Amino acid sequence: MSENLHTLAAAYALDGLTDVERRRFETHLIDCDGCAEEVRGMRETAARLGAAAAQEPPEGLRDRVLAQAARTRQAPPRVQRPSSVRARRLGWLLSAACLALAVVLGVAAVREQRTRERVDTLNREIAAVVSAPDARTVTGPVRSGGTGTVVASRSLGKAVIVMSGLRSLPPTRTYELWLMGSRPPRPAGTMRPPTTGAAGPVLATGLGDVTQIGLTVEPASGSPRPTTVPIFAVALS
Repeated sequence: MSENLHTLAAAYALDGLTDVERRRFETHLIDCDGCAEEVRGMRETAARLGAAAAQEPPEGLRDRVLAQAARTRQAPPRVQRPSSVRARRLGWLLSAACLALAVVLGVAAVREQRTRERVDTLNREIAAVVSAPDARTVTGPVRSGGTGTVVASRSLGKAVIVMSGLRSLPPTRTYELWLMGSRPPRPAGTMRPPTTGAAGPVLATGLGDVTQIGLTVEPASGSPRPTTVPIFAVALS
């Protein structure tokens, strides 16, 4: 598995991994200096390429070049030496590499656009929940430190969850939200708070028969069912 993770450096540098792949690769980065260096180099290259701007040629340049070519005696064709063939082959390889990088950057640009669209959609959905006529806000403590706030709308069947003051976790663990009711708990998303301890907002959908929203500590990839006792739980009306 470690050898496969090495191949994800380029996709990670250009934000091309799924959430699960990204978490696994970030765990791998902790002990892999080679991958860390490769990621830094690719991000710097992508930044330079993204900042580069095409320049318009000076007016009349084409006419001057054609006129100069007409006055200059053309050299007869020469037979390529082996070194010239190697240089030409190297040029082809470099061109292919540049083309491949351009394709990767193009894919990254499309992914970034889609990410912005998803964020805009999420923000609109969150605003709808918070401003819903039946929106109800509940706040509760987190047993390991911090507080959690839930804004739920039964008419929309959605809830917005925000955490503050959460303790940092090792790379192998994450916080996971749960929708709890008459059926077995259902996962509602994972959280990895930054150093500030704030996490969210997370939008949970399909409230239906949900009577509580809880939080547990789970493996970094998340769990289909809770494996630890909830450290946070609030009741919904």
